[in-house]
Amino acid sequence: MSLEPEVRKKLQKQIDELRRRMQYDANDLDYETHLHQVRDLQRILDKT
Repeated sequence: MSLEPEVRKKLQKQIDELRRRMQYDANDLDYETHLHQVRDLQRILDKT
């Protein structure tokens, strides 16, 4: 399975945005939620 370059770019942009938000989220639950989302998205990119 291969992702289109545009889809990969969008996923990477989303990962980058979540990582930026993690720096500002003081709430542990928000941080953990973002961390799990980043890991899930990164897993998708790594598999393709």
